[in-house]
Amino acid sequence: MSAPERPVAVVGGGSSGLGLAIARRLATDGLAVLVVSRSSDRVARAVERIRSDGERTVEGFAVDLTTSDGPARAVDVARTAFGDAPTVLIANGGGPPSMPAVRASADDLEAACRQLLLPVQRLVHAGLPAMRGAGWGRVVAVTSVAVRQPQPGLVLSNALRAAVTGYLRTVADEVAADGITVNTVLPGFTATERLTELSEAVADRTGKTPREVLDGWATQAPVGRLLEPEELAAAVSFLCSPDASGITGVALPVDGGFSRFLL
Repeated sequence: MSAPERPVAVVGGGSSGLGLAIARRLATDGLAVLVVSRSSDRVARAVERIRSDGERTVEGFAVDLTTSDGPARAVDVARTAFGDAPTVLIANGGGPPSMPAVRASADDLEAACRQLLLPVQRLVHAGLPAMRGAGWGRVVAVTSVAVRQPQPGLVLSNALRAAVTGYLRTVADEVAADGITVNTVLPGFTATERLTELSEAVADRTGKTPREVLDGWATQAPVGRLLEPEELAAAVSFLCSPDASGITGVALPVDGGFSRFLL
């Protein structure tokens, strides 16, 4: 089947950073967008910002996607708000604390699983029936370049982002015949609040200033700079489009060439 005339999208972590950039881009593309985040104030500000871009179909919903019923509630709210079930799901959220592997406890790993992996599974589980019924759908998860190139001091992200990738790669195989594509995007060093937080944590450990840390990261990629959130949003936009119907099960780096792998 072909794509709906106006697909409905649920964008996790849509009130700031990469999520906000994705929500803005999808709304510009003509999708009806539900911005999801935990803070009602931040959701309201994000919705107002997207609406200020022009005539956009966008609503907001404050919910914690790491709770057991949060993802299903978001899918239900999108259906009620726009009159159609969502056929575009953007799995995106904040990262876990930074720490080396030798300090990570079993409790730390369990908490990271609840934060990173289980919300993706629940969102997919809640959204797939309607996608299969429509014969069309798009799932895109925002993970990290750490999936291809594990980063020092980020063992929780290294381990659980890879788990998300493995889970969704398996889902991609199982739903491809239903007209549903499932992909991940791997942002590199991108100018967001999260990157600023990580630079401060590294600075505390190394004695450098956060600015020195950020400048060092910027020069690690061949492009020689930090990427902008809008660059990742453009890649997500393409993967969500009808033109990307032949692309599924892909982990796409959007990192300025940082991860140097042939495959």
